[in-house]
Amino acid sequence: MKGLKIIYSAILHGFLGYVWIIFILHMLELFNKSGKSSFVGCFIAIGTLLFLDLTTRVFESFDRDKKHPARIAGYASFGLVIFSYLIYINQSSN
Repeated sequence: MKGLKIIYSAILHGFLGYVWIIFILHMLELFNKSGKSSFVGCFIAIGTLLFLDLTTRVFESFDRDKKHPARIAGYASFGLVIFSYLIYINQSSN
């Protein structure tokens, strides 16, 4: 059962990382088109806080221990998706 929670956490956090990237790119595109780029930081910060709240609410059923393997796997998956996307963007822009 513990292995299933770890896999579930990694998949869900990876998906949330991908959705977060799509959100950031959409917000940047939207504000660049409208010319009101001064609000980008505020909306991205609010959106990031909402994603953080979503991940904590989804995993309230897990052990509240911050070092629980399912939490560590999920956060590592989230970071890996974002890191790999940033590497891909840097390689494609060169």
